[in-house]
Amino acid sequence: MTEDEKPFLRETIDSVLSDPGIGQLVVCIDENNSWLEELIANHLHDERLDIVRMPMKPIGAVRNSALDYVRFPWIAYCDGDDVWCKGKTVVQRKYADLKKADLVGAGHYLMNEAGKIRAYGFSVHIPMPSTWLVRTDVMKQYPFNEKVFQGSDGEWWIETGDKIRKVKCPKTLTLYRVRNQSVSSASQSKRRKLKLVNMASIPVVGLGIYLLTYCYWLYTRHQAYKWQEIWTEWIRLGEEHEKAQREKVTER
Repeated sequence: MTEDEKPFLRETIDSVLSDPGIGQLVVCIDENNSWLEELIANHLHDERLDIVRMPMKPIGAVRNSALDYVRFPWIAYCDGDDVWCKGKTVVQRKYADLKKADLVGAGHYLMNEAGKIRAYGFSVHIPMPSTWLVRTDVMKQYPFNEKVFQGSDGEWWIETGDKIRKVKCPKTLTLYRVRNQSVSSASQSKRRKLKLVNMASIPVVGLGIYLLTYCYWLYTRHQAYKWQEIWTEWIRLGEEHEKAQREKVTER
């Protein structure tokens, strides 16, 4: 979790700990953070909560490091500004058993920075990481590339290929927050989402966008995930962003 996610983190953690399928929550936070405990004071006595402090690093490296603390056979990821729908992991766990899957993705809503749902996300090619439910041993066997600042999930998806069974749960189980400034701001996918959400803020236009995206999601929700080369470009942009961030830190 970063400073930028502070306004949303309480809602994120509330949504995860209210999920009846959760046995543990590993919160990864910047080692210099000074506000987390106060922000989530009502959860500090929850035995399921583990707070892990670490240096700032690419999200793939953070997720790999978190594996050292995981005590359960399944992992569900959630970024610090996203929100799970009620019973998310319970639904996915049942679907994993039904399909004998190693990873279960799901549909997601697009909400604006204030938390208002504006549209349905598509996830035609790959599910958002905040929707993943995946076996712990799979993530230990196939860790994320820690050198990739942005798009490590896309690279991981390519690398694992057909080595594991990935399925799509045809339900919308996560609210993805589209913000003006975030780690993924440089990606084409993020820019498209931001434009869509901004357009949906116009009353009549917003209703049309919501209905159209719902129909498209309904049409594609049973389709297997597809891949697209656009992710190669996304990874390249992420690496450029990482370089710029390193240069900024050096200047400081």
